[in-house]
Amino acid sequence: MAHRGDTVHSVNNVFFRGASDWVTYHTVVSTSADQVAVAPGYLQRKWQANGRNFFEYSMGSTHILDFFAYLSAHYQTRQEVYHGPGGDVSLEVYYDSAHPYDVDDMLASSRAGLDYYQRIYSPYQFSQYRIFEFPRYRTFAQSFPNTIPYSEGIGFIERVKKTTDIDFTYFVTAHELGHQWWAHQLVGADVEGSNMMSESLAEYSALQVMAHKYGRDLMHRYLRHELDTYLRGRAGEIRHEPPLALVQREQYVWYQKGGQILYTLADYIGEDKLNLALHNFLTQYRFANADNQVGAQDKLGVSNALDHPYPDTRMLVDAIRAQTPPELQYLVDDGFNRIVLYDNRAVSATSQKTPNGKYKVTLEVQSHKAQADGNGAETPMPLADYIEIGVFSGKKDEEKPLYLKKEKFTEEHRTFEIIVDEQPTLAGIDPYNKLIDRNADDNMIDITKQ
Repeated sequence: MAHRGDTVHSVNNVFFRGASDWVTYHTVVSTSADQVAVAPGYLQRKWQANGRNFFEYSMGSTHILDFFAYLSAHYQTRQEVYHGPGGDVSLEVYYDSAHPYDVDDMLASSRAGLDYYQRIYSPYQFSQYRIFEFPRYRTFAQSFPNTIPYSEGIGFIERVKKTTDIDFTYFVTAHELGHQWWAHQLVGADVEGSNMMSESLAEYSALQVMAHKYGRDLMHRYLRHELDTYLRGRAGEIRHEPPLALVQREQYVWYQKGGQILYTLADYIGEDKLNLALHNFLTQYRFANADNQVGAQDKLGVSNALDHPYPDTRMLVDAIRAQTPPELQYLVDDGFNRIVLYDNRAVSATSQKTPNGKYKVTLEVQSHKAQADGNGAETPMPLADYIEIGVFSGKKDEEKPLYLKKEKFTEEHRTFEIIVDEQPTLAGIDPYNKLIDRNADDNMIDITKQ
């Protein structure tokens, strides 16, 4: 892909190259007499002719990306009205009548996502959010303007057996809703890095929606999933792994690594600080490269239509850096501009009951940090990093934190003495897998009683 700042490629967006930036949209589609045909836009009318059903959809005066889909099926429909700060939104799920299992979950995720994204980013630009089931010929969901085709292979037939299981349907629904901001309001230039401004930011948005539902202490299950998928992806790389800010077509970088980097940044600098950075970035660059008529999306009241190139990751990184305190600026550089790997390990942990009924935990850990080039060659980096130390009660994967604190590491081996109120069972370094660690299995260790 072209380098950031390329004068030719920066006037096109990364997804839809050519003369179409923001378009008007109107369509008529017909289908079989027993089916419903759907497309982006709002239904204007429907009728029957020659044994077929006809449907007319229009976006009216609202301009959209040159991106649309058509679906047709014998649908059952669930609909409810979401009452939010930007006005009412019709939430609709179209599904096979034999697959009702996850419809409530999808609607709950949609409500939670609209609550969070509108409060933090900007108003939702449409008055509908619709999800449509399609057969598992493919296993993906994709976000079109106000319209989400969603495979039964990753939703609709999911069963969450335990409360500690990852609710993937809830996550994917929140991720696709996030794209209504990250791509359908802000889209990057046709240059290296821009894919992460769509996918990484939607992934981060969904992670925060999940965290607000399940709590921070349970999120390490999903962070571990993100980490493992990223590590498998880079292990199978046949070309050259780029840093996140320069990602091209490497999905394991823009999805899993990007989501984890942003979630960790929010954890370190504060969720409010990172979200302010994203809000400022979105407000400055949304509907970029639109003329005055197209840029003025009615529902958002946007008056700052931009007649200049699309943004790239330099602007995003600058916005995040502006909200990051000096002692944590290294996280921005490590996350976006370098390929950084940690090797954190819990060496030993013992506990001893004190005379006053508390417990003293002695925890020995080690940490190693390296920078990799795109071909996998690694160079050791000096430590001047804040890394979380934790002590827990309960069994693994259902543990309760008794102590969590970010400690500054300037040397590889350290020993901590920690007092906790309850009998501890586990302890470790970076226990929630917030950092990119090549072997996350050895971060936690059972505590031996003395």
